[in-house]
Amino acid sequence: MWRSCGAGVRAVVAHGLCRVPPTDLAVPNAGWSVAMREQFQHLLRRAADGSWRRIPSYRRGLDHLPEVLQMVVGPVTGPGPRLFLRNLDAEGAGFEYAIFLHASGHRTQCLCQLGPYLEGHHGFAHGGAIATLIDTTVGTCALAVAKTSVVTAKLSISYLAPMPVGAVVVADSCMERHEGRKIFLSCHVRDTKGDTLYAEATALFIQVEDTKPSLAACP
Repeated sequence: MWRSCGAGVRAVVAHGLCRVPPTDLAVPNAGWSVAMREQFQHLLRRAADGSWRRIPSYRRGLDHLPEVLQMVVGPVTGPGPRLFLRNLDAEGAGFEYAIFLHASGHRTQCLCQLGPYLEGHHGFAHGGAIATLIDTTVGTCALAVAKTSVVTAKLSISYLAPMPVGAVVVADSCMERHEGRKIFLSCHVRDTKGDTLYAEATALFIQVEDTKPSLAACP
């Protein structure tokens, strides 16, 4: 239930404690470049017809769970765990991103700006950072398909061009097929104009629970 918790803040009450709703981080901040802001607005305009929707992103994995499940887990004391992509407080230093989900539930696009703390070779993003971006994008797509927990079973990446630190890119993931508990996906990472293909990947995710029917491939 909701109530006022002082200073005009509306918060959810669970276990007798007043909890302020988590901050959605998939929105512009001071660390976003002009190119990142412009592409974000472009994607929001595209989503206005309902064909896509932006997915909120929070600091902790727990905050992505439905409220009823958070109450089962109970309150977390201290700083607690953080999502790997949201582990830096400095705006613009690491991953700045927003994920959009297609109405079909079979495709995701992640708009991402890779900050200076993700450097590998001087001036370029670390390959592990690119892998993290891809894994997050295909994983979000797999979650939308499965509508239950999934885990990465295989991720195969081809790095095709060096990605400059500070680059704004779009990772585009699509479900290729769904066989029982297995979800096969593909992903391509390009610049916002689509001129440069930085990486492409295939992935296999496994549903933790096999409770959903198979779905057709994405459009």
